[in-house]
Amino acid sequence: MKHFFTLLKHELRRILLSPTTYLASFFFLLVMGLIYQLILEDYNRVPQEMLPSNIFLNMFFIPVVFLVPLLTMRSIAEERRMGLMDSLLTTPINSIELVAGKFVAAYLLYVGLYLLTLAYPAITYYYFPDERVLDKASLIGGYSFICGSGLLFISIGILASALSRSQLVAGIFSFSMLFGLIVGTNALANQADLFLNDYDAVKVIIDYSHVLEHVKDFSRGVIDTRPIIFYLSGTMLMLSLAVLAVDHKR
Repeated sequence: MKHFFTLLKHELRRILLSPTTYLASFFFLLVMGLIYQLILEDYNRVPQEMLPSNIFLNMFFIPVVFLVPLLTMRSIAEERRMGLMDSLLTTPINSIELVAGKFVAAYLLYVGLYLLTLAYPAITYYYFPDERVLDKASLIGGYSFICGSGLLFISIGILASALSRSQLVAGIFSFSMLFGLIVGTNALANQADLFLNDYDAVKVIIDYSHVLEHVKDFSRGVIDTRPIIFYLSGTMLMLSLAVLAVDHKR
């Protein structure tokens, strides 16, 4: 992995010089800011059982299904479309370093954007000092979940990009997988008690991969190791498949 940091530096430079990065970042922060504003307005009108930070963190998935494809769809698909993949892999860089470099670069940007959203509760607390706005357990747990689940989400995007020569196809594929993982498991979990009473093993698997339930627990300050294992093992699987896809399509 001696060439990993060189490739990572190159990939970060390319991301930071791309207008798409700043466009995606702008819309992400705009959407998250509007969500936080609507939460505060609703919180002031009607008493809520949950803290504003709990509700805000539970909405994290709304921009994820759009942000991750935008961050990852160019990573490998663009290299292959431009015919740079073969020449790149004839250098001392191997496929593992290539996938790892692109994954880490996209993940760092993903985490950085979400950490910027800490400014919303911080600004609110500055003007309206209230301990409920900056509940430490909620913020630490919620952002820990975002960092942990982001590993799997970004790895899914990298795999989608490794399977296609087209950015558009990679973006759609990534969006579909993320939508299925986040929204699909939630729909299955809601129907599990009605249709899966006789299939306990299936219900366990659905509960184990239920992303929206995980974020509810973490945003309440409950750190559970089972979701962490799920996201780490899923990340390793997705990245391994991405490496195999790069090797197969060389």
